[in-house]
Formats: sequence, C-alpha cells, structure tokens
Amino acid sequence: MMMSVLLAADFRAIGITVAVIVLAGMVALFVRNIFEARSELGSEIELAPNKKLYFSDEELEGKKLDASLSFALVVLTLTAIALPFYWLAEPGRQEGAVDAYQLNFESRGEGLYTEGAQCVNCHSANGVGGVAAYVLQDGDGQFIANASWVAPALNNLFHRYSEEEVTYVLNFGRPGSPMAAWGTPGGGPLTSQQVQNTIEYMQTFQVQSLDPIEINESADPVAAQAEADELAAEIRAEVERSLADGEFETLGEAVFNLGYFSGFQAGSLSCARCHTSGWSLGPAVPRLPGTDPLDPGIAGCGGGDPSGIGFSLCGTIHERFPDDAWKLPDGSWAPEGGLADDEGFYYEAMDGTEVRLDDRGSPVTADGEAYLILTEGDTAGDLAECAVVSGLWEPSSGDAYPFDQRVPLESEDGVFVDPEPIDTSALGPNDLILPSGEVGFECEVIDMPERTSYAQFNFIYNGANAGSGYGRGGQSAAGLMPGFGALLPEDLIQAVVDYERSLG
Repeated sequence: MMMSVLLAADFRAIGITVAVIVLAGMVALFVRNIFEARSELGSEIELAPNKKLYFSDEELEGKKLDASLSFALVVLTLTAIALPFYWLAEPGRQEGAVDAYQLNFESRGEGLYTEGAQCVNCHSANGVGGVAAYVLQDGDGQFIANASWVAPALNNLFHRYSEEEVTYVLNFGRPGSPMAAWGTPGGGPLTSQQVQNTIEYMQTFQVQSLDPIEINESADPVAAQAEADELAAEIRAEVERSLADGEFETLGEAVFNLGYFSGFQAGSLSCARCHTSGWSLGPAVPRLPGTDPLDPGIAGCGGGDPSGIGFSLCGTIHERFPDDAWKLPDGSWAPEGGLADDEGFYYEAMDGTEVRLDDRGSPVTADGEAYLILTEGDTAGDLAECAVVSGLWEPSSGDAYPFDQRVPLESEDGVFVDPEPIDTSALGPNDLILPSGEVGFECEVIDMPERTSYAQFNFIYNGANAGSGYGRGGQSAAGLMPGFGALLPEDLIQAVVDYERSLG
C-alpha cells in the first residue's frame, strides 16, 4: 500500500512537471510574439507599398513548415510519453483517494469516540476497557449500592464479533447493561454514517489475534506470530495465577470467569460476563444473600437483572449440545471425528481397545453392528455389546414393559398372550437396563473415556450467526454470541466446555 502511494506521488510529480514545461513554452511564445510585433501606422492601403514582404512560398513550405512540424512533433512526443505515465498512475491515485477517505472516516470516528458519543468515558482510550457508573437495585427498585459496571475491552472487538454484529449493538445497545442504543434505528442520536465512522475508528486499535489466517496475511507474519504468542502467554499466565491464588477450583471455571477479580482485559474474554447475572459488577459490590455470581446454582445460569444478556447454561446445555464424542483415555480431547489411521476413524477405550466408527461417526463392533451407548449411572458414556436385547411389549393395560426375547411368545387360539415382565431384581452381573428401558443380556461393557460435545466446542470457537441454527434447536436472532477462537487457545476453550457441561 505504501509503495503504491509513493509511486502515485512520483507519477503525479512527473505529470505536473510536464504540464509546467508546456505552460512555460506557451508563455514564452506569447511573450516573443508581443515583443516582435510592430504597431500599425495607418490603413492597409496607405502602408501597402512600404510593408515588409512576408516569407515566400518556398520559405513557408520549407524552413517555416519544418519548424512548425518539428515543434508539433516535440509536443506530441511529450504528450505520448506523459499520458501512459498518467494512466499508470491512475490506480495509485484511486488508492490514494480511498486512503484519504478512510483517514477522513477514521478521524471523524475518533471525534465521536472521544467527544461526540464519548465512548472513551466507559471503554477508555484505545478501547482497553474501563468502567461505567451503575446503580444497583433490588427487585422492588430500591437502592442497594452505587457500583461500577465493567465495560469490556474493545481492542479485540472485531476478533469476537463481525462488523454487522457490532453495528447492531451500537444501534440497539445491550439490554440489561449500561450500554445504551446509540444508532437512530434504536432511538439513539447517531446517524448510520456516524455509527460506521465510529466502527472505522475502533478497527484502528485492534490488537493481534491468534487467527493463523490473519497472521499469515499480515504485512509482517513473523512479528504478528510473535504478538499472537505473547497474547496466548499472557492469557495462560493469568489463568495460572488465578488458580494459584485460589480464586477458582478448576481450569474451566477460571477461564469461564477470566478477569473477575483482576479485571484482565476488562472481562472481554469471559463467558460469565454475559451468562452470569451481576458478574460485570465485580466482587467488591455488596451482594444480597444468594446473589453472588460465583455461588453454585448462580454461576452460568444467566438471565436476571442486572445482565440478562446470555442464556442460562444450567440444566439445558446437554439438551442444546448432546454428547457427540469421547475424549482420550488421558483426559485430553481427541481430534474432531476421532483418531485416524489407514482403516478410518476410531476412539480409544480406557484399556486401549480401538472402537471403530462408521461413516456417520457412530461406534460399531468388529462385525459392523452398532454399539449401545449407555447413559445412566457409573457406566454413562460407556459402550455395550449384548448377546440379546429384550423387546418392548405393550400389554392391554397400556403400560409398556420389557420382555425377554429368549422366551417365545405364547398364543391362545391365535392371539398372543402378554408375556410376563422381566424381573429386573434378578438380573445377572452381565445384564443391563438400557437407555431405552429394554434389558440387555450377557453384555460386554467397554469402559470409554468421558463423553463431550464437539458441537459445543465449535459454537464457542466460531460464535453465532444471525438467523443461523446451532446445537439442537437453537437459533440466534441477532448473532450476538461472540466467537472466541481468535483469542483463546483451543485447550482453554475445551476447558470451558468441560466446565459448562458440569453445570447440569
């Protein structure tokens, strides 16, 4: 970009130089004609005998014509040389105009950020995050305390949200928070152009992200990678400090609440900022009994006042994102889709057994038969291969109960008689009650690692798009679930998934 601007400047200088030379020649010719011209002394008739004869036809068609043609050739040559340079410089001039407009937009946006809309009062200079005044009230609207709402950092905003999502928030604000609607569509004072100018300015102070594509496409990939490594190291150091100081018990809980006590990046990398009521007020605010954001049953449950931005993660996360994968025996996450070798994909059981997957990612036996996935008790997440599985028989009473397929059905006069229910109290050590309510006989159970959800990991990594579905039955109207893949290392996102799934 800089080289294009410089070349455009050089070509412009050449064009100006040529124009000056031509103009100077015209001025010189004009001056020469003035000094060589003589005043008329009388009428044409009176002076005719005494007038100096002009050039003869031979001179006009010879020396004079050659001089005029030579001059025209020089001017034509200069024009022929200058025009291509002008044309070559046109893209650079266009880019220069775009850059000038961009600088103008950014300058206007800076004025709005610092003085017009005064975003700086809450989010600080260069968008490093700050605080906004907030009055904490109880459910009846009674005053509890003056508080400072943690206004998140904006210098990583466009690594978490798309430009369209940022525009939406600026237009309509954030209900349940001090973030007001600033755009005219939401009743605010800023026109759409002013909102866009503010966005253009905020894009100038974005920090480096962990996104490999952004790093590789940067002007200096080596320096960009170094900044990305530094960001990842800072995040890990903060998480480790938080655990060492006893602020949180697990890695996932620490990442979920990143910055609650320390204000790290103004809480902009925290999930709890949106998904836990009152989190953005910080730990110093007086709390009513049973309202501490870190209390069990409150953390991650979302909704409420203040901060009703995020959905509750308690009791619904497994419905939105059912288990769809196993970890590895050591507790680490397997690659999405399972481990791979020349024969396809598989998962490792706790004893090292390789459990093969079919084309749909479902576990199958060596014979290609589908395994049963257990969901209850100590065997939840394990696989079972049973010799016989009972059927579900619906007797005349209307209540279904399992029956033993090993016992043939009896009939009286061609009408089948309801079989006796299986006595589940008399099941053997290798017999299981399956998730369907059926009974499996002589089952071989494969002890598998912990179950988890790659769908949930991908959702946290990429965020939500407006109008697009996610998980099972979920859809985001505005797409305001940020994507953290460009800012949090993948293993920390995985730890968040573990923590959220532990909430119920």
